[in-house]
Amino acid sequence: MLSQFTNLKAIKVLAPLTTPEQAIRQAGALLVSGGFATPFYTQAMLTSFKANGAYFVIAPGIAMPHARPENGVLVDGISLLTLQTPLDFGNAANGPADLIIGLAATGADRHIQLIQAIAKAFSARWRYRQLMSCTTSKQVLSLLETDAPNER
Repeated sequence: MLSQFTNLKAIKVLAPLTTPEQAIRQAGALLVSGGFATPFYTQAMLTSFKANGAYFVIAPGIAMPHARPENGVLVDGISLLTLQTPLDFGNAANGPADLIIGLAATGADRHIQLIQAIAKAFSARWRYRQLMSCTTSKQVLSLLETDAPNER
């Protein structure tokens, strides 16, 4: 379950952001608030986006910005940020994103494990749709604690 990788301080819903950079900054700030990374990690995420583009838009509607662990990751974790309006990060294949999952992993193996957990959680679009209908951080965390019948 993804709930083990986040907390209420790392979740924000319905943010009224207007640029990809704002979304990355907010996802990074949530990682800091949640205790997963230092503020330097947020800057590293922005630098990575500017240098590498929107490779982290991993599925329709879902962006997962991240940076290298040595750039300020403290412990493994994720932040979750839903947007009022989808933002175009520049990834034509997966389009605009309105769910931003900030990823902080302490190493390559943990990076892969977190991505696998995220992919499993959102492989069924029902969870994405339900998460996007949440109006509070508590609702998001509760949803992440719930397994679908085929995830048990």
